[in-house]
Amino acid sequence: MSSGEVTSSSSTVRVRACSGLVDSGRIKRVLLLLCCLTAALCGVASADEGGEYVPVWGQGANGPVSSVAVTHDGSMIVASAGSVVYVLDQQGNVLWESPAGSRVNSVGISPEGSRIGVAADKLYLYDGDGDLLWTEKTGFVYRSVDLSSNGTYVAAGCDNGAVYIFDRNKKQLWDYDMGTDSYDLAISKNGRRIAIGCDNQGVYLLNSREGESWSYGTGKLVRGIDLTPDGRFVAAGSVDRCLYLSTGEGEHLWKYPVGDAVISTALTNEAKRIFAASGRTIYVFDRTGTEVQKIALKGRAESVAVTPDGSFLVVGGGEGDRSIRLFTNDPDLVETWNPPEAVINETEPSENTTTGVTVPPTPEDTGTDTAAGVSADAREEVPITSRVVGWVENILSLLFEPRDDFLA
Repeated sequence: MSSGEVTSSSSTVRVRACSGLVDSGRIKRVLLLLCCLTAALCGVASADEGGEYVPVWGQGANGPVSSVAVTHDGSMIVASAGSVVYVLDQQGNVLWESPAGSRVNSVGISPEGSRIGVAADKLYLYDGDGDLLWTEKTGFVYRSVDLSSNGTYVAAGCDNGAVYIFDRNKKQLWDYDMGTDSYDLAISKNGRRIAIGCDNQGVYLLNSREGESWSYGTGKLVRGIDLTPDGRFVAAGSVDRCLYLSTGEGEHLWKYPVGDAVISTALTNEAKRIFAASGRTIYVFDRTGTEVQKIALKGRAESVAVTPDGSFLVVGGGEGDRSIRLFTNDPDLVETWNPPEAVINETEPSENTTTGVTVPPTPEDTGTDTAAGVSADAREEVPITSRVVGWVENILSLLFEPRDDFLA
């Protein structure tokens, strides 16, 4: 395997990056969290950024929605269910759909929506209108894909342990051998930083010009990864049932335990909001690691994506839910839309029939929101007492948890 312009980083790089985790960085984080806790106890804690998330619409799918992505302005949503890729507009209308040759593991869309990537048996690249531009096949399966602005760089992870970077014309720019399977990746808007979650329990950050910048371990395989568009913050979700937040420079800020494995994550600008799909719940945190909201689904929370400004949240439901849902933190927008009366059909279209839209089933119970099928109490904000407990847990973790665990 050619390493192109990328060379493996030395152990010195890892030690230098991780050394900040055990020195002044920890003290700074503890002081920051103590300040936040003091403010909350004194009753002067700042208000939530943008408020709670409320459902706008829900589209049922005939299969678990394994991956979702959204443009930066929220105008286009891409999702996968089984072996089919769907692209929807902001109102929930299906713009187009396309079958892949096998189960789709990941989808990605460029910030402005001009290019869409699909990771399956092959790597697929479409334009925004649904025209297939090219495919790339290896002897392995593609597990993850993400795109920089205008699709200038297409990053993809393979189950042979390699991460590839292509340009929008299919030219392979370089590849990097991770030495382990990668489960998820994210690329910054300018394409210079790539965050990767791996089977060897590691979270890695690659610099497209220098190779590996830093890494840390979580104790279990890492399923969910996201980067802020500028690459300044990295969110990681692990099977160890924890959500992690780090800076793009390798400083570990905090980790937060949730009830189940975290299989998908998302970030807004400046990490003002961090999202984790875990069990049947989407957890919402602020940058200090404080839990501010829980969104409960009827089934497994499979995937999550958010616009950089936090205005629109997209959730893919797995078994027991099987849906694509749109949320917003601007309640005024909810009344401007009517929920689409359609269900996405996973079955691939044949030559003689048109599939893709059917009448939705009647809701199974009356305890769900008719707009998106979420629990009626799912939009309640987390009380201040729970937030304080979250702050305390993070402070104790930073004070007493050995940092050696964060060496991959």
